[in-house]
Amino acid sequence: MNLEICKADANMMVGILPAGWVGDWHENPRPQWIIPLEGTWFDETTDGMRVEMGPGQISFGADQHSKPNADGHFGHRSGTVGEQPAVLMLVKLEDARFVAARPGIFK
Repeated sequence: MNLEICKADANMMVGILPAGWVGDWHENPRPQWIIPLEGTWFDETTDGMRVEMGPGQISFGADQHSKPNADGHFGHRSGTVGEQPAVLMLVKLEDARFVAARPGIFK
């Protein structure tokens, strides 16, 4: 792994999504790592792929500049799974080279 590409300024925050919450379609505001600390959340892409993640799993969100699909949905939507809130740690990367990053950038 090229460690130089991993160096970047970042901001971290923790958010709590209430049980039963489902968000509207949106893009990640900036490239970010999403790390569930408690509970389970889902991420659904415009092509219908849905992934559920819990503690110990990690996701990288870089869907900036996405194009709407035939239904007008763009980016992704996410929400909580089950009857528990989801506590998520977000590590927001400030470096512009990660905007709309393609798979494999961290190899």
